[in-house]
Amino acid sequence: MLNVAQLERDLEAKKRDGLALLEKTCLLAESENRVMTDEELAAIDAMTKAGQDIQGKIARAKGGDAMRDALSALTGPTGQPPVVPIRRSLGDQWAGNPDIADFFFKKQAHRTSSAWRSPSVELGVDWGNRFAATTLTTDPASGGALIVPQYLPGIMQRPTPRLVVADLLASGTTDSNLITYMVETAFTNAAAAVLEGAAKPESALTFAPASEPVRKLAHWLPVTEEMLEDVPAIRSYIDARLRLGVEIEEEDQLLNGDGTAPNISGILDRVGIGAPVARAAAESNADAIFRQIMTLYGASYIMADGIVQNPADWVATVQTKTKNGDYLTAGPFSPIQSPTLWGLPVVVTPAIVAASSLVGAFKQAAQVFRKGGIRVEASNSHQDYFIKNLVAIRAEERLALAVYRPGAFGLVTGLGLPVYP
Repeated sequence: MLNVAQLERDLEAKKRDGLALLEKTCLLAESENRVMTDEELAAIDAMTKAGQDIQGKIARAKGGDAMRDALSALTGPTGQPPVVPIRRSLGDQWAGNPDIADFFFKKQAHRTSSAWRSPSVELGVDWGNRFAATTLTTDPASGGALIVPQYLPGIMQRPTPRLVVADLLASGTTDSNLITYMVETAFTNAAAAVLEGAAKPESALTFAPASEPVRKLAHWLPVTEEMLEDVPAIRSYIDARLRLGVEIEEEDQLLNGDGTAPNISGILDRVGIGAPVARAAAESNADAIFRQIMTLYGASYIMADGIVQNPADWVATVQTKTKNGDYLTAGPFSPIQSPTLWGLPVVVTPAIVAASSLVGAFKQAAQVFRKGGIRVEASNSHQDYFIKNLVAIRAEERLALAVYRPGAFGLVTGLGLPVYP
């Protein structure tokens, strides 16, 4: 009895290998300004036939109907293997950009004897000899043998990105370097019951202008030209390091930025933020947070839609127990507790100081504005990088934070495990 599951994994691996070979061959032919040779076409054809053989085994194992379906899926109208759609990461967008491919692979402009700079590529949002010491190379003292083929069965699913503070906020774009808006500073509600024909009471609403400069978040990483020419490696390099670094700094700025250039003014830096609520000794974190939710609602008439909490405090929240030691959550023998409290999403991040939690109406009371997406550029014009075949790759983004209603946000302090009397 054939192992259909194993055959299907072999087929997926063969498809990936075939597509990778086809992409590599096309890039090589294009860089040498020629068409594919007979040997290259034969290698691709052999890979395709091997996949067809495996598909045939699967079809015979599943029966006649399955065979017809499988053959239809394997061959399109032209008899060519179907193109498997791939979700493009930021690194993939950069490496696969026509301008970048033309610069590095066709023109090989980075092989010049003078300083060079790659074309600027804007990516979608849904980025002592200390430099050599942090450079990733194939030397055993650094990264080691980076380009070692590894074949894994099945498809490795991309992990779901974690929830971040920016996901809680309303999102906007700007073409300017300054965001100007009005902030409500006072509201006097004089509404009252009145007699027929009597004068109506007058309420007062006061605003003050606010301006938020668009600031830049950026960093760079050194890499060897050998690694730069290996497209799969550079994709993961950009995704795993450059983008993560910008996102970590962005989260810290959105919460704690002090407004002093080059920092933006974060939520906790605003005048008029709600008064903090202190957790009582015998009170759980969840109960204290709920008190702040209702306190903010009573003061601003806006219901909170998100919570931000330090990882250490989330541990204490999930591990809350009764006086008898029973977990209030599902306990250790169930999946990890989903980061939600009172039906609201919880962003768990070390960007907020421990023993405190931020509660607020993020979508209604604040908005993050971005000027373009994460930009990635590369150049060898840095120190002695040219003679060392090193390249500096830079990622940056520009953004500003507008907080329309500071009173819709408030801290909960003194978080920890409750101590019952």
